[in-house]
Formats: sequence, C-alpha cells, structure tokens
Amino acid sequence: MKNNILKFGFTAFLSVILFSCDKEDSNDEIIQSFNQEEARLTAKVDNATEVISDTFLQVYEEEESLQKGPIHRFLPDCATIITEITDTSKEVTVNFGSEGCELRNGHIVKGKINMSYAVDVDAMILTINYDLEDFFVDDIQFEGSRTVTRQRANDNGNPQYSMNLNLAVTFVDGTQASRTGSKTREWVEGSFNGNWGDNVFLITGAWETNFANGNTHSTTITTALRREASCRFLVSGVVDLVRTNYSGTLNYGNGECDNKATFTNADGEEREILL
Repeated sequence: MKNNILKFGFTAFLSVILFSCDKEDSNDEIIQSFNQEEARLTAKVDNATEVISDTFLQVYEEEESLQKGPIHRFLPDCATIITEITDTSKEVTVNFGSEGCELRNGHIVKGKINMSYAVDVDAMILTINYDLEDFFVDDIQFEGSRTVTRQRANDNGNPQYSMNLNLAVTFVDGTQASRTGSKTREWVEGSFNGNWGDNVFLITGAWETNFANGNTHSTTITTALRREASCRFLVSGVVDLVRTNYSGTLNYGNGECDNKATFTNADGEEREILL
C-alpha cells in the first residue's frame, strides 16, 4: 500500500513538472510570436514612413526645381497640387484623394500632405513644415506633423534632410501606435538629375514606437538604412530594437529589393519578417 502511495505521489509530481514545462514552453512561444509580430509592425511603419518622406521630397524638389513644368514629373496623374505663394512664404497641398493613388513604386497613398516654408531660393538651410490629413500608406493610417530642415549640401557635399517625427499610426486591424524621434536623410545618388527612379538615400537616426497596449520599441539605426527610390522597401541597414521585455535587431538585407527583414532576438534566434 505504501509503495502504491509513493508511486502515485511520484507520478503526480512528475505530471506537475511536465505540465509546468509544457506551460512555460507554450508561454515562451506566445511571447516570441507576440514579440515577432510587434517587430513586424515596427518594420512596416519604418518602411511606410520612408514612403511619406519620398513623397514629401518629390513634391518639394519639384516645386523648387528650375525644370518645373505644368505636369509633375514624379507624382501620379490622380494627385492634385494646390500652391499659394506670398512675398515671403509658400504653401503646397497635395491631395491623393479618398480612393487613393498608386505611386511609381507600387504603394497606394490616400489623403493630403500640407506643406509650408519660407520663399528663399538661395537659402543653404531651410525649414519646411508639413502635416498629414486623412493620410494612408497602403492600409496604414498616419496622423501628425513633421519639421524638416533642408541643407543644400552637407559635409559630404550631398543634400540632406533632418526630420523631427511626431506621428500617430493605426493599422488595418485597429492596432494603434505613435512614433516620436528624429532621423536624417542624406541624398547620396541621383540628386537633381530630373529622374527620381535612380535616387538613393542613406538614413540615420533614433525614435520610439509606442503601442496602445503600453509596449515601447526604442529604435536606433546602427548601420545606415538604404532607401532606393526604385524599390518598394528598404534594401539594407540594421536597427537595434529595445523593448521592456526583450531586445533584438532588425536587418533589412544586403541590398536586394525584397519584402524581407530578419529579426534576431537577444539569444541569437533569427526570424524572417515579411514587410
């Protein structure tokens, strides 16, 4: 009888251990899946904000170009542009409509970009303000504003744009986040040649993405992100991601134009993320 009781006790104890291990493994899988999903959403915001930056720069550079014509060289025909000019300032509204317009890189944008800046064609440094109105990139909604400092030539002799970020983000499933921080875009190839498709930018900076559930991703670019205007996605570069419960890196690749990035957690485990 005593042996039977001991056997039963040992079996029950072993069952508890196995159940606890299974539960911990299950919880670990849930956490890893959740972390990976938030990393994917962060990467999608990274890519979408570059679409916004592309569009803003296309509009500004065309507006101030000596080659400007009646038809915008970079925007689709479905976009309309309204310009108001005074002796000292210029306001530009770009309306992509509520149905959306397809950009040359394949992204669909909706809503308006409202820009304003001083009229000073000779300025080496110029401040440009813009805000977004009912604005979407594909299925992600963005609200907020930016201040952009345009430098005609940096220490490398390249045009450069320093941006302060303050954006609210809503994903198609209702997930909400906000982004604050700053970044710098250096125009390293194709500047002012009239062909947007061969332009290349290197991006540096740091920002925070705050999700509505309280989670925060702090992002720091450790290897400059490479943005090629001919590609829908960031093609290379590495960012460090730090969150309350985990950290890791996002690697955007080796220069190929694809929709893939690699998330590596603090334990060295890699997961492929589709943008």
